[in-house]
Amino acid sequence: MTLTETLRHEILTGRLPPGTLLLQTELAARHGVSRIPVRDALQRLAADRLVTVIPGKGAQVVALTHAELAEVFDLRLLLEGDLIHHAARAATPEDHAEALYQLRKSDLEAGRPGWVAGDWDFHRALYAPARRPRHLALIAELRDTCAIHAARYDSLTSETARWLADHQAIYDAWAQGQATVAAALLTQHLQDARDHLLARMP
Repeated sequence: MTLTETLRHEILTGRLPPGTLLLQTELAARHGVSRIPVRDALQRLAADRLVTVIPGKGAQVVALTHAELAEVFDLRLLLEGDLIHHAARAATPEDHAEALYQLRKSDLEAGRPGWVAGDWDFHRALYAPARRPRHLALIAELRDTCAIHAARYDSLTSETARWLADHQAIYDAWAQGQATVAAALLTQHLQDARDHLLARMP
């Protein structure tokens, strides 16, 4: 795993919470590298909007306000609802099988460390048949921003059964080609996650 990948994982799993200062000297010492690869890694993370670079020092993990995170969710609602609608109409039996595999895999990972990655694998499998890579890339970036904040709240895992039931219902409608129904279920799923998270932010 590269330094960039290591830091990304630590950010998305909450080991480096929002607002954490990432000093080049400290990171270099901790990972046994010079400051140059640390600087490069922070620049890559900044390009993905996971950190904000502090010139000459390092970076800080992005920390959004209540209003800013609400805006990110609003964008997700628009983009993900549209993409699943396209995907449901284009999905093949092979796509159905892949999404079902990811659904069962995410069921097993739910509530455990790293559950965010499994959740994304399932959603990405739902969206993939649309064959819209730019659309998908925008969603991935927005989801990462949400994941930074979601990792802080263990209470999200207390609703695991609810999220899994949502996933099954979304998959069923999607696999049956019910694009409008799938999009509506996904929209409600995202709204519930948004409301749950925002209610627990300072």
